Amino acid sequence: MAASDDGARIARQAALLGFEIVDIGGFLKELDTRSADQLSSLSGTLDLTDEVLRANAAVTDGITTISTAVQQALDISQDAVFAVHASVGMSRDLATWVSSVGTRIDEISNALKWMETRTAMIEQIALQVYMLSVNAGIEATRAGDAGRGFAVIAKTVKELSDQTNATTEEIRRSVHALSHSVQSLSQEAAEASQNALAVTQDSLGIDQKLTQISHTIEGLSEITATIRSHSDVVQRANDNFDTTIRAFGNTVSATASDLHGAVTRVNRLIDASETLVQLTADQFDTTEDRLFIDRVRRDATQLGRLLEQALAQGILSEAQLFSRDYTPIAGTNPQQCDAPFCAATDSLFPALQEEALTLSDKVVFCAAVNIDGFLPTHNRKFSHPQTRDPVWNAAHCRNRRLFNDRVGLKARQSKAPFLLQVYRRDMGNGQSVMMKDVSAPITVAGRHWGGLRLAYKV
Repeated sequence: MAASDDGARIARQAALLGFEIVDIGGFLKELDTRSADQLSSLSGTLDLTDEVLRANAAVTDGITTISTAVQQALDISQDAVFAVHASVGMSRDLATWVSSVGTRIDEISNALKWMETRTAMIEQIALQVYMLSVNAGIEATRAGDAGRGFAVIAKTVKELSDQTNATTEEIRRSVHALSHSVQSLSQEAAEASQNALAVTQDSLGIDQKLTQISHTIEGLSEITATIRSHSDVVQRANDNFDTTIRAFGNTVSATASDLHGAVTRVNRLIDASETLVQLTADQFDTTEDRLFIDRVRRDATQLGRLLEQALAQGILSEAQLFSRDYTPIAGTNPQQCDAPFCAATDSLFPALQEEALTLSDKVVFCAAVNIDGFLPTHNRKFSHPQTRDPVWNAAHCRNRRLFNDRVGLKARQSKAPFLLQVYRRDMGNGQSVMMKDVSAPITVAGRHWGGLRLAYKV
């Protein structure tokens, strides 16, 4: 009796030790997952940092190019302003000169008019002299020999009057032609003066526009200089941030590596503790797990027999039963699959699996999985049709699915008479519950098909 009591205490302590180790392992696994997520996020941050650094370098290069172009534009605009200033001065001088030419032409025109007046007066005087010479010649003829000398003088005066008339006529024609030319020149000078004035006004407008452009470019030059200064500050900040974030990344990576190593070591410790639980359960019949162990071993044997009968009756072939061909069912999330043996398991497994749920109110589920972790037929409460909510589906539509968790992996691969494991089951919303999973191998015609799992709360 004492040995049995000691065995029961050892079994309970082994189970408690297993629970604690599994709890710690679950906590470390969560930390490991979070650490991996952080490491992934950090990797993305580093990639973004690299992109920011490259983008900022590109911006800096762009600003340098813009600054150079702005400076060149400023130099060109200033040269243009100086050239236009000089052009405006020359245009103004030209306009002044053209205006003075007009004034001088006016003076010449007035002088020509004066000459025309004087020429007309000379012509009038020459005409009077001519008339006098004619009259004097007539009187000299009448006087005979006494007027002969006077006649010579009158003739000479007449000839001189004729020459004067001819000369004044030529002068008059020349002055008239010159006056016409001067008048045309005066009109052209007036037009030139107006054009010169217009050029001066246009040049002044261009000068003002170029001056405004020059001032604008100067403003752009100051702005680009400010941007360049800020860009340099940002570049230095980015460099510092890059150094810091990479150092932090190295620390996180090292921590994640150490944490992953700790998880691996804890998993080995979980295996050792489960071996201890297994040994105590196997050696002492008084453990609280015996009820569940005996039930799962009996039911696993019975399922194997049912499958053998199905093979014998031709319900399915051995190739179909041991098939590893899983066809995804379209539109399912999480992914569900179909297999050649699903129809047979749907017919043969439910009776035993549903009856196992009545063994104790601690039982959560009872389901068979093949060696790949494929669960073809689950309890009815976990075999609902899928909805559009993948979270709800994950909890309520667990048939026709492949599972690769640690507990399931060991259960489907174990060939021992039974396997007792301790694990923490995620109940959602950050809640979890400690459970035990006892499994037994399902053997069909001497071949290991998988295992029957019976999970119950502690």
